Amino acid sequence: MKKLPIALVLAGLSVVTGVAYGATPEQATPKAIVASQQDALSVLPEQYKSYATKMNTVVKDTKNGYTFTIPWRVNDGVMIDMDVRSESEHVQGYSFNLSGPNQDDAYTVSFTKRNNTPQGNVSQKVWNTTWYDVPIKGMTDDEYLRIWRQHSNVFENNDVVGGFFPKKGAQAARWSRTTPKSYAEMTSTEQVHSIFEAEFIMEKDPTHRYNLVSTYPPVQAKFMEQGLLETAIPTFTLLDAKKNSTLNNVKKMLVGSGDINVADGLRFMSPKGFTRINEPKKLAFTKDKIRLDVESFAVPIQAVSSAMPTMMGKQMLGDQYLKSLVDVNKATIDRYETHIIDGAVMFYVAGTMKNPESSDTDTAEPVAFGATIILGNNGNVGVARMIAPIGTVLTTPELVDVLDGFKLTNSLNINNSSQVL
Repeated sequence: MKKLPIALVLAGLSVVTGVAYGATPEQATPKAIVASQQDALSVLPEQYKSYATKMNTVVKDTKNGYTFTIPWRVNDGVMIDMDVRSESEHVQGYSFNLSGPNQDDAYTVSFTKRNNTPQGNVSQKVWNTTWYDVPIKGMTDDEYLRIWRQHSNVFENNDVVGGFFPKKGAQAARWSRTTPKSYAEMTSTEQVHSIFEAEFIMEKDPTHRYNLVSTYPPVQAKFMEQGLLETAIPTFTLLDAKKNSTLNNVKKMLVGSGDINVADGLRFMSPKGFTRINEPKKLAFTKDKIRLDVESFAVPIQAVSSAMPTMMGKQMLGDQYLKSLVDVNKATIDRYETHIIDGAVMFYVAGTMKNPESSDTDTAEPVAFGATIILGNNGNVGVARMIAPIGTVLTTPELVDVLDGFKLTNSLNINNSSQVL
């Protein structure tokens, strides 16, 4: 496991020593992150304004076989997939900014999948379970850093902490935090950022490395690392290969039973286990006591339309949809999340509300609901919504996957290797 020197992060908290997730008190959201989401703060209903910064961003990549969650709203993002002239050989993954481009303090989170090819005449197993040829089993943090120091000059101008830690399903997992010494010495007027990295080699995929990297001002280490330790690291998992292959085969079918045309540039996967019923002007399905409606309409909000297809415009659509559910359908929101599925950005909302099928909202009975809304790149909006009697659980992974069945048939590419989310 001899890697190119990578600066990493974990500030004062050590996973290795068994610090439990959630053991630290919640930290205040940095001003730079709050400032970047002023539009969300102005739209979201008063009782749900915390979603302006603190909402799960769930990433699922069925093609490359993994998923992870970060516990914040992102300001923008890019999906990359490219060959590189380095030991990594090929890099695929996602990069997000949590603060806006005009902020002095940068907050970033990226996650990438890279090739993990042994260098030299060693087996894959030996390569994966050694650190510069030294077995990692039982290796202390001090030994990890001492060995790294012998092979890297990163320590010359930085304070570095790190080590190996247990990660479910991993053959090896390590972390580090690197902070410029100028921060501690206060000799530099330049903006200083710490870099945190966690790297996993999974038992079921030993020929790849998965890297989580985050940058932030050192003073905000507790805030950022709380989210990385409690959410990002434990939620990273590989997707079931067999199920994943089947799903990809279905997604490749642009015509036929696999996909249903919703609007120009926007399709929806045929929901498994549901029966289609005849309804004018919308797609409708039923399963047991659950009703699923899939509809499309033109963008109703000028601010969203003018912002397309940026993340900000997509988020504003999600916020306006949540607001309308609260104002019109008297909804109580239990979950509101950003879902990024194979590069398509959607917003998932779940809770209870007055039955939208009733002609009189005020007298309607309450129902459970779950819904996904997506802004297509051609200006079309798609909404998939389930309703069922109160007490029906609509938030199972299987039903959430159904609601996340939207697929964009075009995308905004920066170049052949980068796609704007």
